[in-house]
Amino acid sequence: MNLGDVRSVLLSHLDSLRDREGPVGSYRSGRGRRTDLYASLDVALMRTLMGENLAATLPPAERRAWADHINSFQKPDGTFTDVFTHHSQLHAHGMVVGALGAMGESMRYPHTLYAPFAKPANVAHWLEQIDWAEQWSASHLFWGGMHIYSMSAACPAEWKAVVFAWLEQHLDRATGWWAKGIPHTDRHQALGGSAHILPIYQHHQHRFPAPERLIDSIIAMQLPDARWLDQPGHYPVSYLELDALYALKFAGDLAPDHRAGEIRDAVRRFGRSVTTAWNTRRAELLAEHPHILLGLTGTFGLLQQHLPDEFTDAVTWTDIFSDRRLYQTDVATARHM
Repeated sequence: MNLGDVRSVLLSHLDSLRDREGPVGSYRSGRGRRTDLYASLDVALMRTLMGENLAATLPPAERRAWADHINSFQKPDGTFTDVFTHHSQLHAHGMVVGALGAMGESMRYPHTLYAPFAKPANVAHWLEQIDWAEQWSASHLFWGGMHIYSMSAACPAEWKAVVFAWLEQHLDRATGWWAKGIPHTDRHQALGGSAHILPIYQHHQHRFPAPERLIDSIIAMQLPDARWLDQPGHYPVSYLELDALYALKFAGDLAPDHRAGEIRDAVRRFGRSVTTAWNTRRAELLAEHPHILLGLTGTFGLLQQHLPDEFTDAVTWTDIFSDRRLYQTDVATARHM
């Protein structure tokens, strides 16, 4: 699949969502719809995943204007308004850190979102409050909270050691899933949750203790139609598939001799499904909110990482979990350090 063509279509579509009468960085949630915070964030992240360095390609005045638009949604207490659907303040925080950091810009106001867990003594209590039975959404709190905080220079090594110790104590070593002893509400929860936790291992080069079992669990989850999401009628590419591809790449790199051929076959089967969806249901996909398209962009990026000879482009695509440019906490909070 020529990802260069995909990139051209996506960039053209995103340009069509720009609010021509609004400030730089103002994007609509779809053609004919209103502008919103997440559309602005999603476009910044998508352009980054498709190989653009916004800090270099955008003139300084445009970067500042885009950041000002994002910050127009921030309240003096540091939280954000217009948070997409059911997402949390910590998820919005992670998204803003990603977008502003990629542009080399920062938030307008300080925040206190890390306060409930920033002391090592508070880590265990905070983690125990996460709904591990329904962790696909609950893990957004970890991703936009603990993970983003861990990327700050203000985060002490002692704190990270306590977090990793808790995670490893509660990891089910037989499956590679969290949290040991807690039944999940459905088949999707552990995979959707793990994808928001594994990046802290990757970004801090901390060895994840059960990559082989994680690979086994993800391969066993794949459905006969090559997807991982078992929700008929759902749009043809979901964040859960992004999660599966990321976790397989993460664990496969740690255990390269474990079922490598099966990983490649699983990814190739799903890649064919994505290619078919892009070719036959493109209009349906492009009609979705840019946040859904962000997941699609990261999915293409992971397909390229897994199968670089089959998903080709002149530029290297990335994904929302592995790309460290989206985790520049100190840059995105520079005004308040």
